[in-house]
Amino acid sequence: MYFYGFIIVLLVLVGLVIYNEMRKNKRYEEDRQRRLQQKRKPKDTLQVRVKPKEESVKPEVKTTPVKPKVEKVEVKKEQPKKAEPVQVPKQPEEKLPTCEYPNFDHSRLIEMGLGEDDAKDFVGDLINQIDEQIPKIQDAIDDKNVEQLERLTHSIKGSSTNIGVGGVADLLVEFNTYTKSKSNINVIKEYFKQLKVYLQKLKDQYA
Repeated sequence: MYFYGFIIVLLVLVGLVIYNEMRKNKRYEEDRQRRLQQKRKPKDTLQVRVKPKEESVKPEVKTTPVKPKVEKVEVKKEQPKKAEPVQVPKQPEEKLPTCEYPNFDHSRLIEMGLGEDDAKDFVGDLINQIDEQIPKIQDAIDDKNVEQLERLTHSIKGSSTNIGVGGVADLLVEFNTYTKSKSNINVIKEYFKQLKVYLQKLKDQYA
């Protein structure tokens, strides 16, 4: 038994020695191969650094800019043309009304069946009505309010023509008709002047 044990131990030791030898040989072979490869490599080529040629620096030449000559051109200012006055066409002058009427006649009231005294009372009322409108007509003339003039003369025209004809009645018909289409202030003032004249005639006639 001891003999066999000894042989086994001996064999193990021999195996270890052989293994170590093999490893040494393997390392030696690897080192030899590495050296051979290094010897086979070409030597590094020397890198020659070539200095770049220095560029020739050209001297800076300072040039003074030459200003171009500018010739002065005189610009003549055109004088503004004077505006020509606008010519407004002259309107033809209207003739002032002559206002020549016969005396007032209240015969219409008589034809309607009224007595003389009752007819005169109606004429008296007409005189008072015209007297009340006179200052209002004056204000409308001052304001040049032709529309107001037309309304005022229309109211007393209706009253006067319902009572009679001639005198103040005829004047108010023309006065009111004029204010409906025209507005010449001079003509209007003349009608108003004649209205006061014929109103006074009416008062004298029925005093």
